[in-house]
This record gives sequence, structure tokens and C-alpha cells, in this order.
Amino acid sequence: MSDEHRGGEQAGCPKTLWDGMTPHQCDKGADTGVCPTHGRFRHDQRPASADPDRPCPHDDLHLDADVQRLTASEDDPTVVAYIVELSIRCLSCQERFRWTGVPAGLMPNRPACSPDEFVLHAPIRPASADPDFGLGIPGFAIQYREGGGQR
Repeated sequence: MSDEHRGGEQAGCPKTLWDGMTPHQCDKGADTGVCPTHGRFRHDQRPASADPDRPCPHDDLHLDADVQRLTASEDDPTVVAYIVELSIRCLSCQERFRWTGVPAGLMPNRPACSPDEFVLHAPIRPASADPDFGLGIPGFAIQYREGGGQR
């Protein structure tokens, strides 16, 4: 629902938060269109023009999410694992964000990031699946070493 349909009253952040099993609307930032927790939510307002002497505050972040279904083989369409891929960028300046503290690679048992650190690959499973669902697929990890030499 747009602000015009609410009788001209500026609405706050539309994100849904959960308190146990009870949902409620965040509703912060009604006066500015920018929630301190979730970023810009009123996109009809133009962000302040760029000032070359100040860095972008990155208050308008966008999360791209995609789910990959890994099948047993080219001929067998049975899904053997799911991987969610997440990437974040600032809508104001288009800068991409890197994942820190995550090993590079693609692993079936824990999150890992792409070699450029822009995409997080995290294994997921349906709640009804066995705890070992997806663990039988091969993976790889990239190890970085000081000085770039071999040991």
C-alpha cells in the first residue's frame, strides 16, 4: 500500500520482524524514508547527490538471493542438495560487498564464498529432510597462504 492510500501519512519501514511466532512491522524511519536497521525503503525519493569528499553511507543495500538445486547427474533429475547464493550491493553507489571470515570454495557442510568474496554459497535443506541431506556431494576449498608460495 502506498503512502497516498494511507491518507498522506508517511509510513515507516515495511519489513516484517518476528517476536517468537508473532509478526510485527518494523515501522522505523517514517520521516526520512531510511530505516536505521534495514536501509532505504522509500525509493521514490532520490538519494542525496554524491559528495566526492565523503564516502557513500551505504544506507540503501540490496540483497540478491538465488537457490541452486543440485541434481544427482545430467541424466538423473533427483535433487541431492540445495545451495543458496547471496550477494549484497549498495543501490546508491553500486558498490558490491565482500563476505569476510568465510573460506573460499563450495562445500556441502558449511557456508563458503566465491574466490572474489562477492557471493556466499550456503548449503540449505528442507526442514523435513534428514540431517545428512546434501552432504554426499563433492566440494572444494581454496586456501590462501602468506607470501603466495607453495609449502
